[in-house]
Amino acid sequence: MKWKLTAVILLILILLPAAAYLLMNPEKNVLNEATRKQLGGTYIRLSHGTTHYALKGPDQGQVVVLVHGATIPMWTWNDLAADLVSAGHRVLSYDMYGRGYSDRPDVVYDQVLFRDQLKDLVDALKLTKPFDLVGLSLGAATAVNFTVQHPDRVRKLVLIQPIIKDFKTPSFFAIPILGEFIGRFFGIHVIAKRFASQVADHPKSEQYARSFIEQTTYKGFERSLLSMLRNNAVQDYSAAYRKVGRQQRDILLIWGSQDPEITKGMIELVRALIPHVTFEPVEGVGHGIVFQQPEAVSRLTREFLLF
Repeated sequence: MKWKLTAVILLILILLPAAAYLLMNPEKNVLNEATRKQLGGTYIRLSHGTTHYALKGPDQGQVVVLVHGATIPMWTWNDLAADLVSAGHRVLSYDMYGRGYSDRPDVVYDQVLFRDQLKDLVDALKLTKPFDLVGLSLGAATAVNFTVQHPDRVRKLVLIQPIIKDFKTPSFFAIPILGEFIGRFFGIHVIAKRFASQVADHPKSEQYARSFIEQTTYKGFERSLLSMLRNNAVQDYSAAYRKVGRQQRDILLIWGSQDPEITKGMIELVRALIPHVTFEPVEGVGHGIVFQQPEAVSRLTREFLLF
């Protein structure tokens, strides 16, 4: 009888966490044609799935493509996009796979996926003339990768809080099953808290907080996030930076000096690999620079792209 009791206890210890895992699943919604019709916005089918995007500004304006970071969708760029459109640019922003209202395909979320999504999008929209490319964090690294592969398609490059290498992510996310459980019970809370700290002083902080959580309720978000952390999407881009540094191209580097994630050492490495980069530090702000100092980001970007 003792072994039966032990078996029952072990079964309970297995089933209870599994039941809790299933019950705490926040992904109650599905992104499809019907839900997107209710959500609004513009969508296009690419090689790995549907991508949510916005293309605004005068038809003849210089095109600027904005690439957001690892967890915050394309509304990251609301302030900058509006400012650039007012200045006469034609501005393209979009949700990376796994984020916002874009699909969460069941694929590996690595450097190649994000680079290829950008290429697929500009190809599908027939943006054949050289455009300006602006990236934030992971988006900056993606922009560097794209520029290396397609140098003739990029006019100017703007890197904001760029990932290059040694970006710290919790090692337990890499462990199968354990990573899923920790991600489910704590992961969303942690990244939501991180985001809230970045937008706390923005006039639309409450709206943005709701939008951030909303994206996590669509099926596939958690899987895409774990895949991104487990693969090379947030790892070493230094070889690509070195290659871009050999190109004859105007490049602007904007960095919030209080960023604990993109450190001074990382920025010094970017500057070493791209010796001719124009460096503009912004004091007193961190990784949420586009929300904390939108005027400074807009001014520096607009002035750089003007000439």
